[in-house]
Amino acid sequence: MSHLALTGTDTPLVWVSRDVSLPKVIMYSTGGTILFTSAYSRLDNLAYGGDKSKPVTIQDVIDAVPEVLDIAQIGIVSLPPRISNNLTSQDFVNISRHFAEHVGSENSDIAGAVISHGTNTLTETIFGLDLTLNSFKPIVAVGSMRPDGALSSDGHLNFYQAISTAISPSSRSRGALVVGNDHITSAYFAKKAHANNPDTFMALEQGHLGSLFAGQPYYFYEPARPTGKAYFDLNKVEGELPKVDILYSHLEFDADLMHAAVKGGSRGLVIVGFGAGKLTTAGRTAVADLASQGVSIVSASRPFTGSSCPQPHPDAEIKTNFMSAEHARIQLQLCLATGLNTDEIREVFEGPFRRAVYTEATSFYRTS
Repeated sequence: MSHLALTGTDTPLVWVSRDVSLPKVIMYSTGGTILFTSAYSRLDNLAYGGDKSKPVTIQDVIDAVPEVLDIAQIGIVSLPPRISNNLTSQDFVNISRHFAEHVGSENSDIAGAVISHGTNTLTETIFGLDLTLNSFKPIVAVGSMRPDGALSSDGHLNFYQAISTAISPSSRSRGALVVGNDHITSAYFAKKAHANNPDTFMALEQGHLGSLFAGQPYYFYEPARPTGKAYFDLNKVEGELPKVDILYSHLEFDADLMHAAVKGGSRGLVIVGFGAGKLTTAGRTAVADLASQGVSIVSASRPFTGSSCPQPHPDAEIKTNFMSAEHARIQLQLCLATGLNTDEIREVFEGPFRRAVYTEATSFYRTS
């Protein structure tokens, strides 16, 4: 056993191996349904065990899926087990720094990493990792929609497929990934699309990157960087990420909530707007007022898919384009934490769209 502590924990790294010649994978264990079993019934896919849920360790999962030791050595880093609803941005910051030091370093012999996670906030954690890791080595998020031991539980196969994806040379230079239900999805676009079904992680317009057959990854495309994807250097971040809140627009939306959030310590806001990110008149007035005070406010679209398109003539409100509200919150946190000003934040969110769309061919948008 070698001791390799994760920032914020005293948990050592434990290598589980049958063959020391196999590729090494670090397994970050954060909890989630994949690491809980229900005491109610094998039919329980509603309460996920509730207060009667029993924790399962990564070692238990390895014991249940011994095939993973035929393809990899697994180094376990156990974080304090929590349901995904209680994780914070600091968790992905800690994991990112640990990965950069121990997996992404020049002399590391570790092939990649996997993070087990609850599905409710999995896409937020892996998105934060995607924006803060500058490495060709993959990190793969995996979870399950059914508890361990349930009839047709999806956790064991998802676990094997995540390990297989992490060690595959074809997974390199693709950024962070999400694996589940035979799909490989870009962390940059992944969304939880179904509240109950195992086939939940999707990227509807952008599509999945690939599928898994007999446990092996098959990619549809060569590695490519998503348009507009930014990178944030955590070496420029001191302390915790700044507070950013998300507010949801609806009929009779109370714009005073925006002021209240800022008074409560928010340095930025993400507003889920009507349609393509539209706000009420009162909401636009509040945006202009808060922006004049140095508060950065971005608006995301409320429908599941489609773009909150940057408008031809910029105003105080910054648009997220195809980025979901929860992803936009993380990106705005990182923008603020690395000291970007309003114009630089707008460039991060809107710049690629503006350069592609507002060209000579669309000069009709220009004012005289």
